[in-house]
Amino acid sequence: MRRSGLAQLLLDAAETGIRLYKWQRRWLDDDARFRVLLKSRGVGGSFTVALEALVESLLKPGSLTLLVSYSQRQSLELFRKLRTMLSALEGASLSWAGEVYRSVAVSAETKTQVELGNGSRIISLPNNPDAIRGYRSDSVYVDEAGMFRNDFEVKSAVAPSIVGRSGRLSLVSTPKGRRGWFYEAWSSGAFSRHTAHYTEAPHITAGELEGLRKALTELEWLQEMETEFLDEANAVFPYELILSCVSENTSEAATGPVYVGVDVGRLRDSTVITALERLEDGTLRVFHVQELRGIDFQAQESIILNLAERLRPVSIAIDRTGIGLALYETLSGKLPAVEGVTFTRNVKEALIATLHSLMKGGKLSIPPDGRELINQLRAFQRVETPSGAAKYEAPRGQHDDYVMSLALAVGAAVRRLGGGVMVSRVWAWREASEGGGSTLPP
Repeated sequence: MRRSGLAQLLLDAAETGIRLYKWQRRWLDDDARFRVLLKSRGVGGSFTVALEALVESLLKPGSLTLLVSYSQRQSLELFRKLRTMLSALEGASLSWAGEVYRSVAVSAETKTQVELGNGSRIISLPNNPDAIRGYRSDSVYVDEAGMFRNDFEVKSAVAPSIVGRSGRLSLVSTPKGRRGWFYEAWSSGAFSRHTAHYTEAPHITAGELEGLRKALTELEWLQEMETEFLDEANAVFPYELILSCVSENTSEAATGPVYVGVDVGRLRDSTVITALERLEDGTLRVFHVQELRGIDFQAQESIILNLAERLRPVSIAIDRTGIGLALYETLSGKLPAVEGVTFTRNVKEALIATLHSLMKGGKLSIPPDGRELINQLRAFQRVETPSGAAKYEAPRGQHDDYVMSLALAVGAAVRRLGGGVMVSRVWAWREASEGGGSTLPP
């Protein structure tokens, strides 16, 4: 019986009613030391990682398995999947290949690790290369490997951890651009390659796919569901730059000065509110993002007033262009912190330049679970008009409301600190990266 047979036996013993898909069986039965799984969102990648970790721990008594995730929250969620499986199996007696396994019961447990009755341990870790270096492991799984902001540091910590134990290394992720360790592993030929497309996961219904197709932009659909490694030829904010700003400091509470940006929705966009806290070292931390979709201006006004009462911001920068003018005029009469911003081409370019400069200087902190903000930043582009002028916007059919809300908040913080707003060619950073001499001012 193959590993997939034992995995199915575990699922049956736990009375889950789950039958393994073909892609899961291919993955489980692959004996290669180095494997990479390119998957659509929602196909069951993290579940499969947790299931295989349990199988390997049962097959090899006294072994150590590491589950490495890109954030603390994701690490706990992955461990929860494992713990749910173990809870259903506790007390079960499994017979396989002439052996009876009575060691499914847990002998020791913390919030992030579990030890089975046969001495095997499974430890779930967040993105911390220093913590990973302390282990010698038999199996390492890097979940959502494309999301790691410091993936090559993780690589240098993970790879040696399996040396001397004939250990195995597995990377699992949705693609996140033509960059980073995951893309390198997929392209190198050194890893055994597997795919898991949404068409191979029957639990994702046609109705769900139809709704998701409408909710996602074209680029998001290609990346998240069609598993395409997208190019960044016109990207203002390269993915490496975005990931360098992702931080675990995700507390909703703010103790420093607060600055708010409000991008008012038009025909196809939502109104988005972003709140930043200025930390002692000058870093601006995103701690609150709220999307108002399908809500009339009166209700939006009430939400912003309540938020202002709770956060006591130094400044609230509101887009007063076009349809946003009415909301700005109403709120400016009730909140002294409100300032209006009219989006001309130069003003928008200045806001984007300031945001880019802040990110490049390491002075912006984005929460790891801010997927929509991260996706919009990544898609935001610079395009040239037929006249040669530069435009900064989302691709056709996509949205930039999260980006502009953030840019408004950042602009308000910079103005209040006396830094002014620089009008500069945002694209200059790319010229420098390609051998030119100009960059954005620091």
